[in-house]
Amino acid sequence: MRIWFITLMLVLFMVSWIAQVQGQAEPANPGDTYDLGIDLFYKGKYEEAIVTFSKIISSFPKSNLVSYSQFMIGQCYLKMEKYEEAIQQFELYLRAYPEGDRAPSAKRGIESSREKLKPLEPPAMRGEETKTASSEQKKIEGKPVPEAMNVKRRICAQVFCFDGKSLDQVEKKIKALKEARVDTLIFRVFQNKGDRIYRFANPQHEEGVYFKTEHAPVVDDLLGKVAEIAHRNGLELFAWMTTRYAAYGYDGHPELHGKSYNFETKKLEMARGFNLFRPDVLKRLEGLFRDLGSYPIDGILFQDDLILKHNEDFSIEANKAFFTEFGYSPHPDLFYIDPYKAESGKYYVKAYSDKFWVWARWKNRWLMNVAKQLMTAARESNPQLKFGINLYFETVLNHSNSVAWFSQTLSEALEKGFDYYAIMAYHRQTMKELNMELQKAIDLMAEVAQKAIKSIGDPFQVMIKIQVLDWKSYEVIPTKEVEALLSGILSHGEVSLAFVPYIDQFPLHQLKKNW
Repeated sequence: MRIWFITLMLVLFMVSWIAQVQGQAEPANPGDTYDLGIDLFYKGKYEEAIVTFSKIISSFPKSNLVSYSQFMIGQCYLKMEKYEEAIQQFELYLRAYPEGDRAPSAKRGIESSREKLKPLEPPAMRGEETKTASSEQKKIEGKPVPEAMNVKRRICAQVFCFDGKSLDQVEKKIKALKEARVDTLIFRVFQNKGDRIYRFANPQHEEGVYFKTEHAPVVDDLLGKVAEIAHRNGLELFAWMTTRYAAYGYDGHPELHGKSYNFETKKLEMARGFNLFRPDVLKRLEGLFRDLGSYPIDGILFQDDLILKHNEDFSIEANKAFFTEFGYSPHPDLFYIDPYKAESGKYYVKAYSDKFWVWARWKNRWLMNVAKQLMTAARESNPQLKFGINLYFETVLNHSNSVAWFSQTLSEALEKGFDYYAIMAYHRQTMKELNMELQKAIDLMAEVAQKAIKSIGDPFQVMIKIQVLDWKSYEVIPTKEVEALLSGILSHGEVSLAFVPYIDQFPLHQLKKNW
């Protein structure tokens, strides 16, 4: 009891000290404060981060970010190698939130800290070295391998559409991938209306999924067959699946869709994709991912639709959720400064208000919490499933743009513990969008890889997606150009690679010496 009393007094002292330093100034909103704390944490400014997270606990006791802030204080002490303090903070979290999202991580933090506090054994005598090494190896083998150590480097081929007309032809292509030293097949398991359907499929619907489920139209149950072929030929398989845009068969249900703001008409319209703030939508997506996880697959890659653009989501449910936390409702008039129409016909804004940034960061946290729910659902039948998430390269290079344009940040994705961070380093696309020369685009993608490794830590978890087809001109990108791109990227570390899209015309086998 005395330890807990002392700990409580320390927390109260810290809170009191923060209040004295800040005087009577009005505290910022909890969302902005939390984002500041996360940024400080990833910059290694742990003491400043502790002060920031403590501010949320003291100033916003009813915010749902209090629990996350308490956990992050423990993480800061862990990074500072102050293991006794870390244990105290993690135990405070577990006592207050035994069923919280961070409970498993808090327990691991306690175990790790206690392990570090154990006294070191005296060095063995020279004649005992072999015996000691052998016994220690047995101890290590008996322990569960930490999750991060299970992440291996992958060389992937991402399939938009196999050209094979039969499963036998598909197997020949998979054998060719194996010969090219590809070890992972990223297989599309969704079908959007109007896109090419697999030629070896027997389609029952024009949109839906390629696995059995009651939560979406089933185009054809192909996933199990393709997974069996991949495994038989020594490849692992990641199912590539949509989230927001998985509204297959629900076009006639506008209430299930999100809302976007039309700058031209100044009215709200039905947005493409699901409203992820509705419990019934989340339940349906959980069912989809639960069914997907029941297949003999090795992982799941989230499609790049787990985003909300700068003019999405103004749905009633989203507005209510935001109001509950921040006390005011989102409205376009509060967010956009001087919208204007460009010569291209597209609308842009000259700037965003402070309240917009609060809203954008809040949307980012919501989306990542949805991702966590879906990962949990998929792992119910297969706890060993690995997960990757598609990220725009701006998410690595430009925090502000990624938050504004996509409601996406690397720091929040890291908090959710994905196994792979699949960065869409599409150099040809970037050349056209930014009117950039080839070499500058190649250098930019090398910079993306460098900064991603620095932020994520383990280069194997950084999956750089390499464009091999120009999807504007449909030109197969020259091998030398792709080699130059690989050279720049791999000069910063042995990252995982994904070649996008897999096509017969690109000689992938000629590049295998590069990895």
